[in-house]
Amino acid sequence: MGDQKGYRHMKSRVTRRRQGLRDLDEMLAIKTAVMSLYRIMLKREPEDSEVEGWLQVARSHGFDMVVAGVVGSDEFEYLKKSERPINGRWSRSQYGEVEILLSFLSRQVDPHPTIVEVGAAGLEISNSIDLIATMGWRGLLIEASPPHARVLEHEVKGLDATVVQCAIDAEEGDAVFFVAKHPHLSSLSKNHAESWGSLIGEITVPRRRLANVLEEHHIPSRFTVLSIDIEGLDFVVLNDLIENSPYRPQWVIIEWGSSLPTASMDEDMVSEAVRAEYQISAKTFSNVFLRHTSVALDAD
Repeated sequence: MGDQKGYRHMKSRVTRRRQGLRDLDEMLAIKTAVMSLYRIMLKREPEDSEVEGWLQVARSHGFDMVVAGVVGSDEFEYLKKSERPINGRWSRSQYGEVEILLSFLSRQVDPHPTIVEVGAAGLEISNSIDLIATMGWRGLLIEASPPHARVLEHEVKGLDATVVQCAIDAEEGDAVFFVAKHPHLSSLSKNHAESWGSLIGEITVPRRRLANVLEEHHIPSRFTVLSIDIEGLDFVVLNDLIENSPYRPQWVIIEWGSSLPTASMDEDMVSEAVRAEYQISAKTFSNVFLRHTSVALDAD
């Protein structure tokens, strides 16, 4: 009788051990599959926390849910939309003559043209990519969202462009970034992000002052274009740059807000320092072009 009980106990231990090994093999197989899925679909390596999260999903709901989650993610959707070849030609000229001419003309204005885009997001509705890809400008592209920054880095590979993943504000230190449903509407300002609908979530991102980032990347104090579109903090950043640093972009493209139809440099959000050195030169549907007073136009 005792021998039978011992045999059953040993058999049970062997069965549990075999099951444990099968579970371990299955976990390693899922982990490998998740890593392959990220490399193929998202063009990057997954974070350890992402792998662990998807392992939990696979155990609870099966690997099909992992695939559905990755393919249905905002990051994959954004990559799919943005991942198109950057064509160096966009005019109707025969062999790109217009692009070459504009490249020469831009260098008459600035021998080393540089654009800094704060809130770069990606190729779609970019104020910088055509200048970088077509005319050979240097670009410093700053984006707060980690997934969008990774996609952007992939998109500009091979161009004279540097991508920096951080939020820009008038102070430094980690900050909460509120993620909106549309990738271009996320913000450090919760109220601003929520004004476009319910939030997807929130993440912690590094927060920098613009002047410090420019200095780290050796941007000249007088550079060609600064484009700012960061949902609610645009003038906070511009005011801080002009009031507290030697940097003077010659042109600023900036989202103005609801008062755009009657935009004036006398508005409260414009600091005295900005008002003293810049004037409005043009408007689009949502942005205003500010020109530094040192830049002369024939119309003047």
